[in-house]
Amino acid sequence: MKTQLSGLITGVSALAIASAAAAQAAPAATPELSEVVVTGTLLRGVAPSGSEVVAVGRQEILATGATSTAQLLATVPQAASFNTRPIVSATGSTQLTVNRPNLRNLPGASGGGSSTLVLVDGHRLPGMGIRQTVPDPDAIAPGAIDRVEIVLDGGSSLYGADAVGGVINFITRKRFDGVEAKGSYGFGDDYQSANTSLTVGKTWESASAFVSYDYAWHDSLYGRDRDYVRRLDYRTGLPLDLTCAPGNVSIGASVYALPGLTLGSANRCDLSDNRTFYPSEKRHSVFGGFTFAPAGPITFDLRGFYTHRVNDGDGGPLTATATIAPINPFVPGFTPNPFYRSTGDANAFQAQSVSMDFSSILGAHSKQRTQLDTWGVTPSITADLGGGWQLRWLGNYGRGRTKVANERLDDGAISNLVLTGNLDPYNLSNPANAAVLPLVTNFLDYGLSHNELINSRLVLDGSLLTLPGGDLKVAAGVEYIHEKYESQINGTVAASAVGALPVASANRNVSAVFGEVQVPVVGDGNRSGGLYSLSLSASARYDHYSDFGGTFNPKFGLTYEPVEWVKLRGTWGKSFQAPSLADGAGAAPPTIFAFPFILFANPAVGSTPGQAQIFLGGGGTDLKPQKSTTWSAGFEVKPPVVDGLKISVNYYNIKFKNLIDIPPVFNPAVFYSLFTGNYIMNPTIAQVQALAAQAPGGLAMVSPFTVVPGQVYSIADGRRTNLAAVDTDGLDLSVTYQRDTGFGSIYANVGGNYVLNRKEQSVATAPTVNTVRNQSRFQLSSTLGMVVGALRAQATLNHLGGWDVAPLVSNLNQGRIKSFNVVNAFVQYDVSGQGMLKGLSLTFNVDNVFDKDPPGYNGVINSLDGYAVTSIGRVVQFGINKKF
Repeated sequence: MKTQLSGLITGVSALAIASAAAAQAAPAATPELSEVVVTGTLLRGVAPSGSEVVAVGRQEILATGATSTAQLLATVPQAASFNTRPIVSATGSTQLTVNRPNLRNLPGASGGGSSTLVLVDGHRLPGMGIRQTVPDPDAIAPGAIDRVEIVLDGGSSLYGADAVGGVINFITRKRFDGVEAKGSYGFGDDYQSANTSLTVGKTWESASAFVSYDYAWHDSLYGRDRDYVRRLDYRTGLPLDLTCAPGNVSIGASVYALPGLTLGSANRCDLSDNRTFYPSEKRHSVFGGFTFAPAGPITFDLRGFYTHRVNDGDGGPLTATATIAPINPFVPGFTPNPFYRSTGDANAFQAQSVSMDFSSILGAHSKQRTQLDTWGVTPSITADLGGGWQLRWLGNYGRGRTKVANERLDDGAISNLVLTGNLDPYNLSNPANAAVLPLVTNFLDYGLSHNELINSRLVLDGSLLTLPGGDLKVAAGVEYIHEKYESQINGTVAASAVGALPVASANRNVSAVFGEVQVPVVGDGNRSGGLYSLSLSASARYDHYSDFGGTFNPKFGLTYEPVEWVKLRGTWGKSFQAPSLADGAGAAPPTIFAFPFILFANPAVGSTPGQAQIFLGGGGTDLKPQKSTTWSAGFEVKPPVVDGLKISVNYYNIKFKNLIDIPPVFNPAVFYSLFTGNYIMNPTIAQVQALAAQAPGGLAMVSPFTVVPGQVYSIADGRRTNLAAVDTDGLDLSVTYQRDTGFGSIYANVGGNYVLNRKEQSVATAPTVNTVRNQSRFQLSSTLGMVVGALRAQATLNHLGGWDVAPLVSNLNQGRIKSFNVVNAFVQYDVSGQGMLKGLSLTFNVDNVFDKDPPGYNGVINSLDGYAVTSIGRVVQFGINKKF
């Protein structure tokens, strides 16, 4: 089947070129603007039946003040990032390195793919990321975007993989004539940002070309810059961390402060103070386009982009924890450890866990850098074949490169040196340490990846016949996709050994055929009372993957208008998300993560000081695609008694299964209760070695913890796998109103999402639990504005609903995180005049007008310290736009 599909695609591509050549030789005709193809359909000039398309135009984009596409998407209530400040956090090569769009807040955030499809002018973007192959939406600068179309519905029947939660299509400028310069400067407490762009274009009678350059920068924010970023023991109000300068010694529940081993007076510190929670960013973007439309049926279009983005963070002082015993366990007999200090009390001559801060010898800062480079070219040829038929060929080639390099220590080597008496953990400045410190410093948490995309798509559409209700339109197409992913990942590696890391790779080929039909049952020629219009649509696509086989996904839609001002709609369909190439073991080989401390404890099993936790990470084997069944129903009303008012409500239901993710090792309550086959508590040395032997270099990583029994608290298999299912449903709401007045106009927009249910099943044998209250279930954005002559002013309220958390002693029995309400303001003034004043526009944005702190949490949520929403406080931004 694969060979047949590939041959079919090659043959039809050749037909497209031949048709284009024949059409070009035909008699010249006056060029006309082709009908627009809306996201969610292959058919020109019609909206997708049954589906709702959310559009964000240039004016709305300008009003957000967004300097990145991720910030722009955070203004959409259906996005998981809504009302937050998205940022690529340089926290580690195994972490997320791309601002992954996620409509409907679907699960699988730790997987390598995305359940939301991102397109630019209908083209896919190359993948990015270290353990991801997710397109980077920030590759396209906001200045190049004409509008954004979002289909809040499954789209695999047309686009293939990843369109489970919906489709986001960034539509760029098509024609531009002249010069446009933009600049903005923003500031807040301890924060600055700048953005500049320049667009130059020329339009001729039959061609147009433009190029746009964009530069964006903002500085970093440390935990000390925001009082809501903190790591505290909320029971006492004291800082949480013990890896301070000077450090501490722990024996059971007893803590001794260094340097004098003073019992009961621990040296406590807040490590988040000297770490960046919002790293700095620099981004250079270039986007260009060329369109050639001579007098004839052929149009050629070429788009290209390049983006270079660097995020720099500060991990603060490098820290470590190691166990020291009175004797050297590696030498038979009683060989005392020369650095061991006795506490001189009931804990004398017990093994000790020593917490260390290396700032006294390495400084108070550690560099964290994430660098992303991506580029692509997307040629297309459109041939009008006559009789309303059109043939479109879309080509696509792109590459992405991601690199993460974070300074760190070799924890395993430190543990080994302390145990063998070769490193003094109590006094790191001890001259005796000088000889061994080079063995544990100048290491990196490192990852490097390359992604490649080759894509060719051919679509034929037109009117097959004319019915009383209108033209019956059909479309059919074929597509070929080639993906390649290469990675060099080794967790902790000496900086000098980075170049010698082995390269793991994976690739796949996808061949597809697809089609769509839209039937206007009732329309202009046969409408009657109570039956103003009725349109039915059907689409289907078959994809064949070289690595896991075929998948067929249909979709059906209906739009019914009983009267001109009422529209009823509904859809049903199937979608899928293919395992990303970064999810499989081929490109993500097993990796051992050895922590010389307890990272995530089993609530039912106690620990002893100095015990380690060991995890096996990496890609999974025999992964299946994630699949979903989605249906929706809604209505749209434009009441004639209120001119300018439109109300839309849509119900959606998504059943998602075979989720690709890592077992929830970061959620101890779930992991230890439901994933009993994935871990062993208090393992034997043989069990530790058996787990480690599955990863290259794994035995060396665990060697410091396999000297004496009992050094390891737990081992766990956290490789990616297909988990169970999530069923979610909810409501989308949209209300828009615009009215002309004697002084100009007024307008109001309300958009929101309310999650009714979210039922999750972690594994097939586990019960189904409704977790809807454990996430923000209500998100709302409402805008009120007016236009008075050349002045536009508006205010927007963004509401992120609160959610429940488990009340624990450690979080003072807090059971809920409060909602987060932010008001943003925007003012634009278009200067009238001649000369330098002509085409001049001034803008003023204030994000978070009332400087609201994000909702607090008396604990730590994943990597966030003491708060539950990414926010940087009030930011004021001035902008100037000039067209020449």
